[in-house]
Amino acid sequence: MMIPKNRPTHPGKFIQEDILNECHLSQAQLSIALGVSRHIINQLVNEKRQMTADMALRLGRFTQTSPELWLNLQQAVDLWEASHSPNAEKIIQIKPFRSEFSE
Repeated sequence: MMIPKNRPTHPGKFIQEDILNECHLSQAQLSIALGVSRHIINQLVNEKRQMTADMALRLGRFTQTSPELWLNLQQAVDLWEASHSPNAEKIIQIKPFRSEFSE
């Protein structure tokens, strides 16, 4: 898997632009529709919370999309951040395992 050069878009940005703005909803209205607190929606929109499986199921149902779509958005961000973390150099130094059967 190739890690993109630029940081992928956090799922919270999609919530802000594609749900709240396009549907003319407030964070409070969305939180009621999803059955979660406004604080959770606010944290997602402000990229202070990660997308969870529970939230992906709720958003998938609400937007008629798949929960995997929402989880994949979060996974892209997580992988990018890990590849740009202080541990990235240590990860790069890991030598791939080669068994006698892998040839």
